[in-house]
Amino acid sequence: MPLSSPRPFGLNQVKIVSSDGSDVATLDVSRVLGWTPRMLTGELTGSDRLAEVASFIEAAEWSLEEGGVPLDALAIMTGFTVSDSGSTPNQVRTLPIDAGTAMPYFKIYGKVLGVGADDVHIKIYKCKLTGNIEGDMSYGEFKTTGLSGIAVRDTVLGKVLDIVQNETAAALPSS
Repeated sequence: MPLSSPRPFGLNQVKIVSSDGSDVATLDVSRVLGWTPRMLTGELTGSDRLAEVASFIEAAEWSLEEGGVPLDALAIMTGFTVSDSGSTPNQVRTLPIDAGTAMPYFKIYGKVLGVGADDVHIKIYKCKLTGNIEGDMSYGEFKTTGLSGIAVRDTVLGKVLDIVQNETAAALPSS
């Protein structure tokens, strides 16, 4: 089927990748991955009228709603390290959150399946948490339910994000 306007039917997968590609965490229950390019616009006037308008994308704001972000993904996004102790059935995983620590950059890759055999990927390259990490403990579960931040231009790639449509569904990158 040739490529046409994408008609996705559902968010299939989201990956959080460290900036150097060495750590990858796949999110299990992704519900919403959103992005909004942040535009800078300037106007030039001449002869008492608007003569020119210039606009460009300076960054992109992103948000993620999740049914439960795993500690490994939070570790990539916060720069903290998960520690494991004990063994099954008494294993303990701890992610210490320390105030006053600068958050690192990371990448977000998302995949939506289409109604045919196609898919659409979003690749947001240089992300940083800038909003609150929202979480709750309800119904007997711990859930991180919302994350948000800003992505800036990756100087090596020269872009903020890519939107890729594949005629045949393809795997998300692993780094």
